[in-house]
Amino acid sequence: MTRWVKRHRGIAAAMAGFGLIAIVVGIVWFQPHKLFIDERVDEALPVVTTTQGPSPAASAPSTIAPPVTTTAPVGVSSTAGVPTTTTPATTTTTTTTTTMPAGPVVIHTSELIEVGHAGTGSVLIVELEDGSRVVRFEDLDESNGPDLVVILSTSDLIAERDAYHLGGFVDIGELKGNQGNQNYVIPDDVDLTEYTTVAIWCRRFNYTFNAATTS
Repeated sequence: MTRWVKRHRGIAAAMAGFGLIAIVVGIVWFQPHKLFIDERVDEALPVVTTTQGPSPAASAPSTIAPPVTTTAPVGVSSTAGVPTTTTPATTTTTTTTTTMPAGPVVIHTSELIEVGHAGTGSVLIVELEDGSRVVRFEDLDESNGPDLVVILSTSDLIAERDAYHLGGFVDIGELKGNQGNQNYVIPDDVDLTEYTTVAIWCRRFNYTFNAATTS
């Protein structure tokens, strides 16, 4: 082997170069290092800030009753028979009503199941004060991997790795971390009676890691 290399140094150098390129491409594409690295992301629930205008009762003008006119009867001393005008006292009461926001509401809770990799965590579907919805992972702990995204799928909840992307699905964002508590916004036009599962899916290799129900 050593003699062959010495005789064909050009070919050997080219083969070594191609081998190095193949190794680099493999590392970039498969990202095997991610199997040994945990990425933790902890997020609080989103807070919707609303600006409350002045109370209608506080801004409404006061109403004054019209004057009441009385005429003195005959035989009663008056000023040349000039009618006497009196204005009754008027009291205005202002009531201010403050409406507190209802706060986030959990409309569905489920647990991740193992599909292609082991993993645990709670999945919450949360409706915020403004009517928007999020998928929230709590206590997520699963395997890391390359090109992981969170999808809503029309698939049933089953332990088949290629089921969740083959039918209809909606990509709601890259997985922020393989551990922690995270939020993913559900598009307004998504009907969760149709997209009944959420999955953590490896887009690069069409491989589902974990899944749970949404309704």
